[in-house]
Amino acid sequence: MRQLIAFVCIILTVPSTYLASTSTSGSIELDEYTFDKVINKFEATVVKFDVAFPYGDKHDAFVALAKESKDVGELLFAEVGVKDYGDRDNEALALRYGASKENFPIVKLFLKGKSEPITFDDTKGFTSEQLRRFIRDKSEIYLSLPGCIKDLDLLAIKFKDSNVESRKHIIKEAENVLEKLGDKDTGTGKIYITLMKKVLEKGDDFISSEITRVKKILDDKISEKKQKELNTRLNILQSFTFNNKNVKEEL
Repeated sequence: MRQLIAFVCIILTVPSTYLASTSTSGSIELDEYTFDKVINKFEATVVKFDVAFPYGDKHDAFVALAKESKDVGELLFAEVGVKDYGDRDNEALALRYGASKENFPIVKLFLKGKSEPITFDDTKGFTSEQLRRFIRDKSEIYLSLPGCIKDLDLLAIKFKDSNVESRKHIIKEAENVLEKLGDKDTGTGKIYITLMKKVLEKGDDFISSEITRVKKILDDKISEKKQKELNTRLNILQSFTFNNKNVKEEL
């Protein structure tokens, strides 16, 4: 009876987020036996080294992006759960990549054909958005950023590598997409077309100078609403700098 009561007490003291997170959809669990077999099967594999039963905001951010990216075939999300007790499962595997309980959770991006992974720098925040930026920047796998519209993102990427005449046609394509957007996305859609026209007028350097300008404003004290608007604009601008062979195949 005492054992039963003790067990119930343990269950009641475990955070509900912990219990819910022990089964993560969108990512797979890897261990020291399966890690090397799987890691190079995908163009990019995002691995989170963490405690054996993770929970909390950082874990939730990882899970959310893993679920959202489930249809991106060339990208895999995986987790390595490390135990610091008993047989110390996966501890040696984690240490092999500089991961330990002192820096958990730590995320590594493994690119196909590359021997060393890239470490996610979470000094600006361990959020789904920061993870998304990291994966997109380092792997060149397309992941839509917050506020962006995929059809217009693809046209922005196509615009980047086209000549002047082709760019004029792309602007018309973008205008056609804009007409089909609902009221909610119309304002955002217009930003893509404005930027395209500015590039035609001022040249390709306009995008980099505009990114610099927007970042400078974001460093100042501005309202939350203005900050959100500028972050959306910055995300859209980054679509004009994106280079990805997989995206080009879609086009």
